Amino acid sequence: MIRCGRRLTTTTHQRLSPSLSSRLAWYHGYYRLDAAPSSVEDTNSNNNNSNNTSLVASSGDFAPRYPHLLGLPIPQRPIFPNIPTSIVLKDPTTIGALETGKYVGTFLRKTASENILTPPELITSAKELYSVGTLCQILKMTPLPDPLKIEDPQYNNNNNNNNNNNEQHAQQSLDSLSSSSSSSQEHESSSSDHHVSLWVLGHRRIDLSSVDHLGPPVDVTVQHWDKLVVSEETDSIRALTNEIVSMIREVAQMNPLFRESLNFYNSTQMGFVQDAYRLADFVAFGLCKSASGEELQAVLEEKDAEKRLHLSLVLLSKEREVAKLQLEISQKVEETMTEQQRKYMLQQQLKSIKQELGMEQNDKDALLQKYQESLERNGYDKDKVDGEVRQALESELSKLETLETNSQEYTVTRSYLDWLCAMPWNKSSPPNSSVTTKQAKALLDEEHYGMKDVKQAILQYLAVRKLNDESNNNSNSSSSSSSKEEEEEKDNNSKKNNKHNNNNNNNKHSGTILCLAGPPGVGKTSIASSIAKALGREFYRFSVGGLSDVSELKGHRRTYLGSMPGKFIQSLKRVGVNNPVLLIDEIDKLGAPGFRGDPSGAMLEILDPSQNHAFRDLYLDVPVDLSDAVFLCTANDVDQIPGPLRDRMEIIRVSGYDLPEKVAIAQQYLVPKALSKAGLLLLQQQQQQQEEGVEITTGAMESLARWYAREAGVRNLSKLIEKIARQLALSVVVNREKEKDEDNNNNNNDDDDIEIVNTFRVTAENLSDFVGKPIFTSDRLYDKDPLPLGIVMGLAYTSMGGSALYVETMATKSKKNNNTFTVTGQLGDVMKESSQIAMTVARSYLEKYNCETKKQNDNNDDESDDDDDDKNSNNFLDTHSFHLHVPEGATPKDGPSAGVTMVTSILSLALSKPCASEVAMTGEVTLSGKVLPVGGIREKTMAARRAGITTLCLPDGNRRDWDELPYYLQEGLTVHFCQDYDDVYRVAFSREIE
Repeated sequence: MIRCGRRLTTTTHQRLSPSLSSRLAWYHGYYRLDAAPSSVEDTNSNNNNSNNTSLVASSGDFAPRYPHLLGLPIPQRPIFPNIPTSIVLKDPTTIGALETGKYVGTFLRKTASENILTPPELITSAKELYSVGTLCQILKMTPLPDPLKIEDPQYNNNNNNNNNNNEQHAQQSLDSLSSSSSSSQEHESSSSDHHVSLWVLGHRRIDLSSVDHLGPPVDVTVQHWDKLVVSEETDSIRALTNEIVSMIREVAQMNPLFRESLNFYNSTQMGFVQDAYRLADFVAFGLCKSASGEELQAVLEEKDAEKRLHLSLVLLSKEREVAKLQLEISQKVEETMTEQQRKYMLQQQLKSIKQELGMEQNDKDALLQKYQESLERNGYDKDKVDGEVRQALESELSKLETLETNSQEYTVTRSYLDWLCAMPWNKSSPPNSSVTTKQAKALLDEEHYGMKDVKQAILQYLAVRKLNDESNNNSNSSSSSSSKEEEEEKDNNSKKNNKHNNNNNNNKHSGTILCLAGPPGVGKTSIASSIAKALGREFYRFSVGGLSDVSELKGHRRTYLGSMPGKFIQSLKRVGVNNPVLLIDEIDKLGAPGFRGDPSGAMLEILDPSQNHAFRDLYLDVPVDLSDAVFLCTANDVDQIPGPLRDRMEIIRVSGYDLPEKVAIAQQYLVPKALSKAGLLLLQQQQQQQEEGVEITTGAMESLARWYAREAGVRNLSKLIEKIARQLALSVVVNREKEKDEDNNNNNNDDDDIEIVNTFRVTAENLSDFVGKPIFTSDRLYDKDPLPLGIVMGLAYTSMGGSALYVETMATKSKKNNNTFTVTGQLGDVMKESSQIAMTVARSYLEKYNCETKKQNDNNDDESDDDDDDKNSNNFLDTHSFHLHVPEGATPKDGPSAGVTMVTSILSLALSKPCASEVAMTGEVTLSGKVLPVGGIREKTMAARRAGITTLCLPDGNRRDWDELPYYLQEGLTVHFCQDYDDVYRVAFSREIE
């Protein structure tokens, strides 16, 4: 065994393996030379003659003063004397030139290498290094794996082999110091393939005199500093020392990492407080971890003790501020976490106390109990519900008991059970058998005026539902009185029973689906609510206008995030019964089929009485009986409803209101409602006893309906009446405030800026003071009689009701064979085709007219020549271009009912015969001149009366529609039913064509 005092020659030491050298340095201290060489020649002679020089343990100022050293550039922080630290080397050439126990000079680089893959110990110029560095001695060399080769599967095997070889070589060196240097070369070659970690100890400061070789490795010439000693300890040095020690204690209390670093260096740097230089070095390098390389280099280069202490104190002050900030952040985070943990612990303790006292159950037990109560509240009976529903409920409830509350499956199962247990499986509204048909009719008449046909159809529908409810109750009572043996037989033959029940469900409610079709504002939705009241059932309304996703109707599958049932299942949960009155509003505006499915196809299953008894929502995935629900639909245009869906409905036309009906509705319903909302109803009742006060006369209602609200419904009429009521309320309040001011002798003229009407009686004369000037001044564009050539009045039916529609035709003379026919007025495709048909029919009738004229001329003058015949023939359509226009071009128009009007307009211009202004017509015309029936006769008749028309031309196929009109609509009108255009021509131009 080698003792600490035994001398080792340089040659012998060079032959030692790195592993052995590191062991010697670790176990026996540092090496020093007995006599330090004084020159380069001495150094070389020492290297050549190993017997003349010996190595002993040395450190600090006793370290040798070599003028030429191997230089190591340091990338980040400089190394300070008397403080051990580690360095990582990457350059293989530099690593091969090093060995344990060798002295090197370390210098901080001024700038980092531009290429991150370039080792930091490679330099290109001496200017890259600071001029002051540290003499260091290598204590230990540890190979590190190359990051670029760390995934090499052969690395571990090679590394293990190298380690084994090194251990064997070290043992041989301990036994005999005369072994060859081949093992050292082998280690160097093996270690050159990896990075190396050097554990070095700084001894003294050195100045960089010159760089002899840029390397690698770098050779430098240095000058060693002498030991710096404080000649006299001044008060400033003493104060700085005390301040540093005090600040070290303060930072150590705030930062545990700082405290660990202090304990580590304190064990190796005993007595550093008494030396000002060592104290400054220790504080700057050992404790100030956040200091930059430039700041530490300034401490390293400083020779004055007071200035060096001051620089270290500045760095320590920054470290204190960082520690304070870290402590503040840590305290905030800890306070937040502590408060949350405290609340959580208190909640858990409170829950445990309540459970021990029996005041509360655990979450799962409480949830299961809630589901059980929900099922009982909704009339769930496992003997009456479908077997698939019962099985799904039992399966999900049992699965909920085994799931963890924090799992995702638990949330999905709980949401599914929330819907499944909230469904009214066996809960229904009791049949309202006490309500008679007379009472139902009185209820309908109380809330709706007129609509005789609609009310009659609804009463018939209610009668059918009432009889079905009675038959179902009788069948249920007879089935409940059956014997137990029959029930056992039914259980044994469940399949037969299911088929029998399905047949009963199909026959139980086979009534059709009512669809109320009509213009907006005629009371379709409100009359559906009255049906629910007459039946004594819950009412729920939802709109499907613009709906294009089938999942909105049939639900989403549970596999999707945020899935939920469709609108029909949601409506049953909302009303809480399984037999409500469901109003599907705006069904004609259902979205078109797309990539999200066909909503109209989903409606077929839901509205079909033979299928909806086992409706299967995609979310619930169990059969739900919808056959007990009453389905009502509303639509503005029945033609927009898909054919298969329309076939499952019974269409009930809700026509628009005429003037007398609007006045009656306003007086009986709208005016009292508006006065009540404005707070004037009680005032009206009090002032009627004094024969003065708020009043809206019948004449005002007629003018309001005629000149302000001409639509088929009463929605705009209701808005105008509410506006009048608000204006009356303002007048009442302002007048009361004026009277109060007069009583108090307070002459305040601020109210003069408020515009009010100085009357509480609304008449036709002062109506414009309340609602402004009339919107419609006249129903006619042309007041003179007869109408100008080429202009004829037609009648149209739109979703807003009937209206008078003029057709205008103008002609311009054109060149030969260059005739054109232009159609404008935003007409649809059907109406454009009608214009082409009208031109062809007009040409045929013009030829017929020419033949008739020629016969008359032949009878009058048999001697007329051919030139006179050509002069008498009418070729107006061949020599002119025509432009047909329908006014109000901003309004889209379409439909075939303007065919006869277009033909008459063209013939009026071609024959130079005006049409009578009191004549209006409607009807579709064919190429052969036949007049076909059209729709909307009631609305068109009301439009004709509103325009002051006295003569109507209607298709012969509309006789039945005319006969069904009330007498007050027929009164004062002369109707001509036309089978072909000859009849229209005869009425329009008062001329017979044989």
